[in-house]
Amino acid sequence: MKRILFWIAAAATLLAHHSTAPFDMTRDVTVSGTVRKFYWANPHSYIELQDADGHEWRLEIEAVNLLRRYGWTKDSLKTGDKISCIGARAKDPAVFAQKCFRVELPDGRKLVATPAGDPPEPSAPTRSDR
Repeated sequence: MKRILFWIAAAATLLAHHSTAPFDMTRDVTVSGTVRKFYWANPHSYIELQDADGHEWRLEIEAVNLLRRYGWTKDSLKTGDKISCIGARAKDPAVFAQKCFRVELPDGRKLVATPAGDPPEPSAPTRSDR
């Protein structure tokens, strides 16, 4: 019985970990600023970014294996780099976090940060107000 409960808990944790529920996946938002830190790690890599207003943003991008397929390396971003991130902002406006779909650099290079490079279609059905 303990073994079954362990696997149920492990599966629930994995499913919850990959949720985009905290983000508004229905519209793109661009955040621009200076890279403070780039975390090249699994299960997700992160970019800490400071915008022009001094807000510290946490930008979630994909796992290392997936990023490598799209041309990223651990040296793709460095502290001090100026970037723009197109993605889905946290639903809570008090939280400066974003699921990043694409990173754009001043020289015009674009780094895909999700498999499609564009926000996925919303998974919830459209509500009709009849």
